[in-house]
Amino acid sequence: MAAVCAWMLLGIASPSCVAAEEASFAAVELADEELNESSGMVFSLRDPTCIWSHNDSGDRARLFAFDAKTGQATGQWQFPGVTAVDWEDLAILPPIQSDAPARLVIADCGDNQAKRDHIELLVVEEMDPRQSGELEPEQVRMVRVSYPDGAHDCEAIWFDEPSQELMLLCKRFVPWVGLYRVALFNEATGKLEQQVTARLVTQVPIALATAADRDLQTGDVWVATYWQAMKFSKADHATLKDQMAQTPIAIDLPSLRQVEAISVDSQSGVWVTSEGAPAPLVQLKVP
Repeated sequence: MAAVCAWMLLGIASPSCVAAEEASFAAVELADEELNESSGMVFSLRDPTCIWSHNDSGDRARLFAFDAKTGQATGQWQFPGVTAVDWEDLAILPPIQSDAPARLVIADCGDNQAKRDHIELLVVEEMDPRQSGELEPEQVRMVRVSYPDGAHDCEAIWFDEPSQELMLLCKRFVPWVGLYRVALFNEATGKLEQQVTARLVTQVPIALATAADRDLQTGDVWVATYWQAMKFSKADHATLKDQMAQTPIAIDLPSLRQVEAISVDSQSGVWVTSEGAPAPLVQLKVP
C-alpha cells in the first residue's frame, strides 16, 4: 500500500514518502523491563554510544541509560524529591566550552486535558550513562514555563543551537499546532531562568506530534507522530520558521506499539523507541 504523508491532512500530497516496510533496518531490545512506556530519548554526548530514556506518566522520577548497539542497560539515575507529573521528552544542550559538561533537559510537559497553569523543564549536568546513582536536590534546576495563550499538551521538544533556545511543539488531534520557543538562559547574566513565558514561533500543520529532535550535524529537525517520522531539512532556510514551513520528507514508521520518542545520533542516524517491555530501539533507513 502506498504511504500516506501527514501533509495530506491538509490536502497536499508529498512525493517524498518511504514505505514502512523499507524504513527500519536495525533493531534491538532495551534490556530493562522497567522501561515499559518509553516516552523520551536522546543520545548521550558524554558517551555517544549510549542513549537516555524515561517512562511516560505514572513512573517515579528517573532516567534509564542503554548501549544503543546492544540494548544492554548501562545505568539508571534517580531524582529523589522530584515529582514526575508527565515526563514526555528529552533534549541535550551541548557544552558551552570544551571542558564544560553537556546538560540534559527533561520536559515535564504532558497535559492531555490542557489544565496545567505551567509546565516544568528539569535541567541537569549530564551524568555518566554507564553508572547508576541518585542526584542531589541542588543538582536539579527547574524552569517553570507558561504559554502566552493558555495551556497546551506537548510531547515534542528539541534544543535549537543557533538561538540557544528550547523548542516546544504542541500536540493536537488536528493539524495546525503551535511551535513555541523558551529562552532558558538570561541574556544579561547567562544563568538559567527560573520562570519563563514561552513565545510563539509559528503554527505547524502536524497532527499528534509525539517526539522531536534536531540533528546537531546538519540542523535538520525530525518530528515523530504515531505513524511517521518527518524531516524538516535545514538546507538554506535562514530561520527556523522558514524551515518548519516546508513540506517535509515523511518516512512511514515500522509497526510498533506506540512510538513516542525519536533521537538523532552523532552520525545523523535517526532512531525511535516505542512503548512496551522490552522496549524496541529501531534505527530508520533515511533516504
